[in-house]
Amino acid sequence: MSYYYRGNLAMELEQQSRSVTKTTKRTVRIKPTIPTGEKLLYLLFISLTVVGLGLVGVRYSQISQLNYEIQSTKHENRITTEKNATLKLQIEQMTNRDRLQKEAEKQGMVYNPGAVHTIGKPEVQASSLPQSQPKQP
Repeated sequence: MSYYYRGNLAMELEQQSRSVTKTTKRTVRIKPTIPTGEKLLYLLFISLTVVGLGLVGVRYSQISQLNYEIQSTKHENRITTEKNATLKLQIEQMTNRDRLQKEAEKQGMVYNPGAVHTIGKPEVQASSLPQSQPKQP
């Protein structure tokens, strides 16, 4: 009667095969993370690098702007120098004694050597005035 005591033998074999599953415990290792202080140090280094590169970019932009202004000022200076040279040439041509004398004669004026007064050292002698000899010491 032992089989009645154990129940159905077919069921018993099924139950044994079901309960054969193995349970294994896994140990999960959590890798240690970077400490908070080191993370803050990295963050500080990266932020300083970004700020430094930004400042370099801004300074490069300012230098480029100043170089452009210098070049435009040099160009304006060159143009002004050329205009000044042209105007000085015109002044020399207009103040030429022969030209002034011809213009005066065209307008009906007469040269009077007695009316000429020289202040300081005369640079040009009139051709109609008598040549004076320099004093010998």
